[in-house]
Amino acid sequence: MGLRDTLEKHNIPIPEDFDERLDIIVAGLKRKSSYKQKLEKFKKHHPTSGPHGSRGGAEPDPVAPPIIPDKEDFLGPRLRWFLTAVTSPYARTMLQGIFMVVFFISYLEKIPLFGSILSASLDVILAGGKTLVKSVQSVLPAAIGMIPLPYASMVGIAMAAIFGMIVWPIFAIISLSRQDFVAAIESYIRMIPPPIGDMLANTFLEGNRAVARIDEKRIKLGNDIANALNQISQLADSVSSAMKEGFESLAKQTQEAAAKASDMMNKARSSIPPMPTAPPMPTMPTMPTMPTSTESQQATIPVAPSPAPASALDRLRSQKTGFSLPKLRKGGFHRRTRRKTWRTKTRRTSEKL
Repeated sequence: MGLRDTLEKHNIPIPEDFDERLDIIVAGLKRKSSYKQKLEKFKKHHPTSGPHGSRGGAEPDPVAPPIIPDKEDFLGPRLRWFLTAVTSPYARTMLQGIFMVVFFISYLEKIPLFGSILSASLDVILAGGKTLVKSVQSVLPAAIGMIPLPYASMVGIAMAAIFGMIVWPIFAIISLSRQDFVAAIESYIRMIPPPIGDMLANTFLEGNRAVARIDEKRIKLGNDIANALNQISQLADSVSSAMKEGFESLAKQTQEAAAKASDMMNKARSSIPPMPTAPPMPTMPTMPTMPTSTESQQATIPVAPSPAPASALDRLRSQKTGFSLPKLRKGGFHRRTRRKTWRTKTRRTSEKL
């Protein structure tokens, strides 16, 4: 495996002129006479290239360092990262002298032994000095106000404000020189006369601490969500692969069971004896045929004479009912119309008598 194969295996980008560069390096290591000639030829074809990249020997741009969060401080790490990120190689050279003056104590604290001692001493001095100044500013107005003089309390408040304006800038300069930006901002805010300055400074500290904690929770929540999504994706992949294997095994088992069932059915069918043939059924004798001609039927079968149909009057007379039909008599002509009509003759009264 060569150098190119190794770079491709680790997904390292390979330039187009990789072979030419490698040839020059090998020629230089073997101290060949053609090394200088190949190098000059390479420089002519690639005038902007150099040993450190594509800027003719200049160092590549520095990559901004990652932000190191602090759960008690939100603004400080961001400002320190900003100072390192925005300074280019050229601007860093010009600003380095200014930074050496402004952040002089921070450079002293980087010295191995002296820096640790200086850092611990400054921490003790600043912590004790801030506590002392806060105590003096809170006690001085009440102590001066006990003097039985007019406007004594106002004088005490003014003396506390003047004392803070003298001491707090010193703490601010020291904190700024140590690159402790939060403590420096707090000291500058406390230069405002109390109680307004104290209220604003406490609000700034609490807000900075709260934002730092929220930012820490945000980062943790993002990491938890990313881990959960990765676990879900891995679980889905494992479940899908397990389901695929299960379905494949189930299909194989089904095919095997179907093959076994078909073999068993074939064996059962082959073991069943054939059914015996049934004996033929006896045939019935045929009936004698009757003559089909009408003449023969008339000759052999006598036909009874059909009776004449009876009239309606005869049918009524034959019925045994209490109704009797009137007797028919001779008819005559109608008196007015002179038409012939059937009617019963009535006797005259004279004849009756």
